[in-house]
Amino acid sequence: MNKLAQDAQLDGMIIIEGIDPNVYEFIKQSVPAVVGIDISDSTVPVILYDRVAAAKSAVQHLIERGHRRIGFIGGAGLTGDLEREKRYRGYRYAMEEAGLDMDPRLVLNTGWDVNNSYTLMYELLSLPDHERPTAMFAASDMMAISAMRAAAEHGLQVPQDVAFVGLDNIEVSQYTSPPLSTVHIPKEEIGMMAAKVLIDQIEGKNPLPFKLFVPYQLMLRQSSDYFRE
Repeated sequence: MNKLAQDAQLDGMIIIEGIDPNVYEFIKQSVPAVVGIDISDSTVPVILYDRVAAAKSAVQHLIERGHRRIGFIGGAGLTGDLEREKRYRGYRYAMEEAGLDMDPRLVLNTGWDVNNSYTLMYELLSLPDHERPTAMFAASDMMAISAMRAAAEHGLQVPQDVAFVGLDNIEVSQYTSPPLSTVHIPKEEIGMMAAKVLIDQIEGKNPLPFKLFVPYQLMLRQSSDYFRE
């Protein structure tokens, strides 16, 4: 990446969350115009969605469906601290605001690995019936899908025995069995907006950095369409 920035003599670059801090600093020094997608930097224009609020809305939906034992599937961010990960914080805030206890056994830190999501969910569902979760929020659709597979292999019905909500609204989520409820993130629009802002930066039209939040949308499908008594 450093060599690319040096040799290509780039006019601008779009940076996505997760880049190495040292590489990022080099790019900022070498590339005249930089636009970020979901990065933490107050010195450049950034396009993002509210990850905390998006996750919170998914968990609140499950709470409204009568669930009280709700688990989380996800992973830590760059800090390595799950407590600081925004989607986990959204889950936690929703649970706390509803006055619900958080059983640490229901929090699955998969390291963002779909295989771990399946394995840990299978182990979790081996608990006695009264200790199992009745719903799970997964911080990505792929992890929700692999966790749903674990539920099916336990002979459980989704959503009657355990409900699932994911996040991303990947194309395949509408074709799972049952179709997966999820939070739609407008990734195409984010990319288009980032490209437009980058062109404006190159042309000197955005002299000051800013943050532009794009909306998300809760997509309700059959995987969570069940009211618990």
